[in-house]
Amino acid sequence: MRKYHHGDVRNVLLQKAETILTEEGPTGLSLRRLARMTGVSEAAPYRHFDGKDGILAAVAIAAFERFAEQLESVAANVAHHEERIMKLGAAYVGFAVENPQHFRLIFGRERPPLDQYPELRDAADNAFDVLQRAVTSVDRKAEMTLTEAATAYNRALAAWSRAHGIAMLVIDGMIVPPADQELGDFVLGLLAEDLTAPTDL
Repeated sequence: MRKYHHGDVRNVLLQKAETILTEEGPTGLSLRRLARMTGVSEAAPYRHFDGKDGILAAVAIAAFERFAEQLESVAANVAHHEERIMKLGAAYVGFAVENPQHFRLIFGRERPPLDQYPELRDAADNAFDVLQRAVTSVDRKAEMTLTEAATAYNRALAAWSRAHGIAMLVIDGMIVPPADQELGDFVLGLLAEDLTAPTDL
């Protein structure tokens, strides 16, 4: 058995879990397998995680944090309101394409229940808050009236739904961006499409 300091075991297990997730997806993860691959006792992972959901929650939290950081960076660097929303949508799809297994984990059925992991719920809420602030140009919820908050939520939900749909279609191979076009430009083009009925029909 390899010798790790107690404080290192959790990080070593998480690093190996990240590798397995990237290569195989959530179904490849188990604490017994992680113990075997990292050279610790089978009991060691249970001192840090409450089963498979525990390690998946930890990996999902880290993924949500990276996801939110990417969105926050875009939101902070694009001043024009409509352009900011469009660029956020492109960043959303970009994260999915670069991290398909992590994206499927944080938004899919394998994600542990949010009500059982408060830190995971907070990480998920924080990512959505970035979108909500971007579509309203309001940095703090406390500044909004109830009506404004409801409108902000609905607009963010609509923007999220559209970007999420495109992301899933791309990573599942249902949409293939043109070879001669950057992914970001392709996604921006889709997001810019006017979905209202043409007036000449």
